[in-house]
Amino acid sequence: MHPLSSLGGRARALPAALGMALLCLAAGCGESDRPPLGTVTGTVTLDGVPLAEALVLFTPEGPGRTAIGTTDASGGYRLAYLRDIVGANLGPHAVRITTADDEAGRREILPPRYHRQSELVAVVEPGDNVIDFALQSE
Repeated sequence: MHPLSSLGGRARALPAALGMALLCLAAGCGESDRPPLGTVTGTVTLDGVPLAEALVLFTPEGPGRTAIGTTDASGGYRLAYLRDIVGANLGPHAVRITTADDEAGRREILPPRYHRQSELVAVVEPGDNVIDFALQSE
């Protein structure tokens, strides 16, 4: 009696499962549909002072998802591609920074050139990117 014959149908399914696994690896199964990302961190200041609780948005110039981060008390931010995935699409981005938050009752303190009519741009490269923004109120 063959040593695997006591396993019945599972013994015959094992080679097929291994074959499918190898086929998937060769064909790229399990690879993420996510595009290549670069991590982006930095600091936002307004008139030389760290800007806390500002929303930082990087929108790629080509197709892709907007990456979002919020500044902490020291003005530091880290972009997230999705809630639990850090980073942003590679390439050039239009950048918007806003302090307005209707839910929290915060009004906009930044000039429109940083959010609604943003003049800010950034390029995300592979790997780690540190992109700081020194904003001016006037």
